[in-house]
Amino acid sequence: MGSVHKRDNLKKKLTILPPQTAGMEDLKAQWEHAWEALQKAYDDLEQRIEERTAELMKANAHLVQEIEERQRTENELQRIKEYLENVIDNSVDAIGIVDQHARFILWNRRAAEIYGYHFHELAGKTAFDLYANPADLERMLIKLRHEGVVREYEIAMKKRDGSIVPMDISISLLKDEQGATIGSVCVARDLSDRKKNELELKRARDELSRYSRDLERQIRERTRDITSILRYTPAVVCIKDRSGHYKLVNPRYEKLLGLRNEDIQGKTDHDIFPLELADRFRATDLKVLQEKRSLQVEERIPLKDGSHIYLSVKFPLYDECGNADGLCGMISTDITELKKAQEQLRLLSGSIMDRQEKERAAIARELHDELGQVLTALRMDAVWLGERLKAKDTQAAARSLAMCDLIDTTIDEVRALATRLRPGLLDDFGLIDALDYYTKYFGQRTGITCIFKHLNMPQVDDLVATAAYRITQEALTNVARHAFATKVKIDLQVKRGVLTLSVADNGRGFNPQKLSESDCLGLAGMRERASLLGGSLELQSQPGKGTRVYFRLPLDERRGALP
Repeated sequence: MGSVHKRDNLKKKLTILPPQTAGMEDLKAQWEHAWEALQKAYDDLEQRIEERTAELMKANAHLVQEIEERQRTENELQRIKEYLENVIDNSVDAIGIVDQHARFILWNRRAAEIYGYHFHELAGKTAFDLYANPADLERMLIKLRHEGVVREYEIAMKKRDGSIVPMDISISLLKDEQGATIGSVCVARDLSDRKKNELELKRARDELSRYSRDLERQIRERTRDITSILRYTPAVVCIKDRSGHYKLVNPRYEKLLGLRNEDIQGKTDHDIFPLELADRFRATDLKVLQEKRSLQVEERIPLKDGSHIYLSVKFPLYDECGNADGLCGMISTDITELKKAQEQLRLLSGSIMDRQEKERAAIARELHDELGQVLTALRMDAVWLGERLKAKDTQAAARSLAMCDLIDTTIDEVRALATRLRPGLLDDFGLIDALDYYTKYFGQRTGITCIFKHLNMPQVDDLVATAAYRITQEALTNVARHAFATKVKIDLQVKRGVLTLSVADNGRGFNPQKLSESDCLGLAGMRERASLLGGSLELQSQPGKGTRVYFRLPLDERRGALP
């Protein structure tokens, strides 16, 4: 900045000097030219100085950057070194580094644990001292010199305590920039546990092999047994998948239905049987698969000699995950003759009950009409006799009046007996009036509150009315004898074409499984009446929770219609 100021002052002085001579003008012109040249040189110098200064600053920044980069590199190298040292020291394998004379340079913690030597205890020893067999060592070294590396080489080595252990060795040579060997890195793994595991695995494989052979033998025996059972059993056996396709049928099935196993496989019941029969078969199959339990059913199968009824058992088949993926059906017993005999017994039982009802009605009429009339006549005579003796013999008159009371009691008992045998209301007025009268009579006789309700009851035929009345009568008799109840409800109604009768008490209840034979007789009679009409009867009871008798009967036009 000082040189610039001096230059400006000099220029100012030159400009104010008066021109003296023409020579001075030339001198001035030369001076100005020189000054311009000097100015240009000075500007060039300043520019070079600025450029050099910029270059120096750039070089300095680059130098600072290089210094920082080198510092980061050194820090990174230090971090990597520490990381590698940590990795080496905490490796699960023993790691050792030796120089070209096999003297130890590095010895990690795992190596100390395996071999029993700490690093300072290896002074004066070489890596060769740790090998158990010199011949094995020489073979490994030859391989190392030839290939420059040894990988997973199994060799015996010595620990500090003198024990010999199998080791898995991997060795890599270390070389300098000129390619000369300066040492080697060895990674070793103790194979003792692996050898033990291999031995255990071998024993396990041998045991598994023996078990497999035994299992195969058992499977062959079981297969032979099952095959024999399927071949020679008198039962008809078939196996289906979940969708109903046949997978297997036994020879008895082939013989009974005249179908070969190879012809039926892959087909369904709808491919083989009439539609109605196939639908029934499929319905029971689906029930077994859905409920996952065995089911015993009666199946009617058309054969060449006519229709037969068989007792069939179906049960689900499960896969390895516990899912029902199929089912097996076994038709074991032809119960056609048994069903015929049961039908004959049912008809006979119905006939006996019908005759019993007729006989009861006849006895009831005789008791009511004949014995009742006789007792009434006796009472009239006793009254007449008492009136005659009143004035002559008071004691005889009193006896006559006592006879009247006894005859009245006998008449009531005869009427009750006749009613129990066959209530006239049932024949004259129908089921509702008969049950209404009987329940009121039952309540008066036993002291048990008896509630009778009915709903939507049509006119039913005599068989239905008699069955409903007798079931109610038997149920109430059991209540009076065994229930120790204070209240009983009778509900009678028809809903959707089905008659239902319920007799429920609040008594002590019982376990139905523990019924004695004598107790079962009344229940068997009720069930027999229900079965004869095509209905069903169910008994529900628990100790302390009362008992309920439930009668259910589908009605048709013959038995009764909806009101």
